[in-house]
Amino acid sequence: MKPRRDKDSTTNDIFLDFWITKSQLASLLGVSRSTLVTWENLAFWRIDHFRQSYPKKSDGTFDRESPLSPYQSWVLGRIGRAMSQVRSSERVKAYIQQNPQEFSKFKYQASSQQVSQKGA
Repeated sequence: MKPRRDKDSTTNDIFLDFWITKSQLASLLGVSRSTLVTWENLAFWRIDHFRQSYPKKSDGTFDRESPLSPYQSWVLGRIGRAMSQVRSSERVKAYIQQNPQEFSKFKYQASSQQVSQKGA
């Protein structure tokens, strides 16, 4: 794994007001696009809300080329934090499986609401 451009980039949760491309999010998080795609694959296959947040194509498959939603960006930031702490995708997979509530849409909405209230 290449070193991050900014080792503290995933220290805090990320809350965006807009959809963002993988390249843009990778830049924001200080990682390569390929690293972000690895994290995205971890999330896609293990977090149902993350997968369901993708628009669907006419054939019913998920459009994984579309920009990421604010929720998906938040999840990938959390996965990045976990990766920086344990440095193993297998351990992150186990963490996601053992703690699905930490990546839920409900947790995202509650956290986002707290941030909005503090900023108001």
